[in-house]
Amino acid sequence: MAFISERRLAANGLDFFIAEAGEPDAPLVLCLHGFPECWASWRYQLPVLAQSGYHAVAPDLRGYGETGGPDEVEEYRQSRLVADVVALIDALGAQRAVLIGHDWGCALAWQVARRHPERVAAVVGLSVPYGGPAPRPPTEAMRALFGDHFFYMLYFQQPALPEQELQENVQDSLRRLFHSLSADGIDDFRVGHDDRRILQAMSRPETPPRWMRDEDLAYYVARFEKTGFTGAINWYRAMDASWRESRDDPNWTIPAPVLFLGGMQDPVLIFGQKALARMPDYVPDLSTVILDRCGHWIQMEQAAEVNREILAFLERVGEGAPA
Repeated sequence: MAFISERRLAANGLDFFIAEAGEPDAPLVLCLHGFPECWASWRYQLPVLAQSGYHAVAPDLRGYGETGGPDEVEEYRQSRLVADVVALIDALGAQRAVLIGHDWGCALAWQVARRHPERVAAVVGLSVPYGGPAPRPPTEAMRALFGDHFFYMLYFQQPALPEQELQENVQDSLRRLFHSLSADGIDDFRVGHDDRRILQAMSRPETPPRWMRDEDLAYYVARFEKTGFTGAINWYRAMDASWRESRDDPNWTIPAPVLFLGGMQDPVLIFGQKALARMPDYVPDLSTVILDRCGHWIQMEQAAEVNREILAFLERVGEGAPA
């Protein structure tokens, strides 16, 4: 198994913490995590990509883990996050990169690929389909869809309260989140109009899953206990600002080859069916694979299958590493 090393890398005014495997002069694969995660969500992918001849890199993104970031919500607009990724590609000495993104990292990968197509060789998007431009601000659309029912993204718009809830017992919060959005826990996940806290709808698993052992969870817990949740939640609070600054953009097509991977039991994908149906309109070179018995944490829940799909896709589109 290839060795994972850690270091810091200055990019776009931040001191990014990155984990990497493989030779620095090999083709770059940049792995972008989601919420509530860190680089370690790619612990099953980095060694495999490196063994296949790639330089695999996973940063703690802006606001997360050992990277951290500012407290101001406006600093988490998509334009700032996109600039982070382009700056990381530059700092890693590459002209182009394959982007692999999950959850918010997936949404970010779509934006980098459409805004800077010359810097993106291919995209592997996990869990969050790309539906092109939105006709109205995200929170307005969510309020129309969910009405008086609880929805965590709207809950996250409140100042201070969401992070206070999650930080009260970080270990318990993360254990509930990882369990309830997985294939094993989705039957226990219920949200009603009376829920006023994100954890109220989530049960605590009796035993940890094979893909998130106690020692794995402890690594995440240490990061969020150090950094808190404000930076991570600010990605949600900046959604409307991101929409406003991009609503007049003329081009929403992603020209790079794209592989979309989803979990059949992922609630994000279940709610994202309309966006999934629109993807071919904006992604001309699209392959889609939906994995059964798989929830939201797809690259961890079904790591071996995800790795096979990624490597086969990169070989098929001509982004295979040199022999």
